[in-house]
Amino acid sequence: MNQEAMQLALQRAEHVFSRHPGAAKLQVIARATVREGMRCEFSEDDWRFVADMPEALGGTATGPTPSTFVRAALGTCLAIGYSMRAAYLGVPIRGVEVEVQVDADLRGMFCGQAEVPNYSRLAYLVSFDSDAPESDLQRVLDEADERSPYLQLFRKSLSVSRTMRVVPTAAVA
Repeated sequence: MNQEAMQLALQRAEHVFSRHPGAAKLQVIARATVREGMRCEFSEDDWRFVADMPEALGGTATGPTPSTFVRAALGTCLAIGYSMRAAYLGVPIRGVEVEVQVDADLRGMFCGQAEVPNYSRLAYLVSFDSDAPESDLQRVLDEADERSPYLQLFRKSLSVSRTMRVVPTAAVA
């Protein structure tokens, strides 16, 4: 889809959502299932992914780690968000790349050391392929970051609830 078509689609969505807020609401159910070892199958609608841990940590390395998917979610959300905002604002870009950088300490997860944060640093570098003025690209970054659902997840506290159910093996099959 070219930038003009993206701009029209985004403007149409903004028009509909501002007049009909209920149309913007989503309720999603996704499932992550481990049947053996650490290999985890994730499904949402028709999408399927596999996550696993490296062999050195007890897994079978049949897929990326959950942390890889977290970084992928953040990086792709940001890159797509910048592309969307550039199209919406009419700022010409040929491409955008987001490099996600983290410093992590696995002792919090493996040694139960709650005082050791798993992630001590999260940063990202944005590279644009564009001839647009830097001020226009900065506006794209600022407005897209303000709207990014994944930046909100990392920056703000979110109420999370947990429930449990026990399902006998015969009922799972």
